[in-house]
Amino acid sequence: MKKFTIMALMIIAIGCNGNKIIFPKQIEFSTSARLVVNEFIPYIESNGYVVINKLDTQMTMMSQNGFMTVEYLETEWKRSGIFHENTGNEYIIKQKVWITIDMPGVITVESVFGYMDGDEMVVMKNAPGNLHNEVTALPEGLNNLVSSKSL
Repeated sequence: MKKFTIMALMIIAIGCNGNKIIFPKQIEFSTSARLVVNEFIPYIESNGYVVINKLDTQMTMMSQNGFMTVEYLETEWKRSGIFHENTGNEYIIKQKVWITIDMPGVITVESVFGYMDGDEMVVMKNAPGNLHNEVTALPEGLNNLVSSKSL
């Protein structure tokens, strides 16, 4: 029984230290998409990101039900200060935000991250614990902003 308990604890410890998959964050909102954009831009920039399309946020995209218009925000790549264990290259992060204009109001925040390996970008889908916290901080903060401001 003692060996089983030790083995179970080791498996849990190893599992907790592994990489975590990053999924796009879905947030519901109940106000106008333009108001959300006006709140999001300063918040995103206060977190060290640079929004590259502040003045041109609307775009039309294809969905399952046809075309739809969304407010779209995209950031420049941000240096994380965290380095890939094997290569020593610094991870960089980009955030993409889609805000539906038509109801129901849904915000999707996609975090893209990886590192440069020479001239090639290595994009990742899962992150070690220290990078996971950095990548998910902005999407979680945007979720909290929507809740706290009743957007």
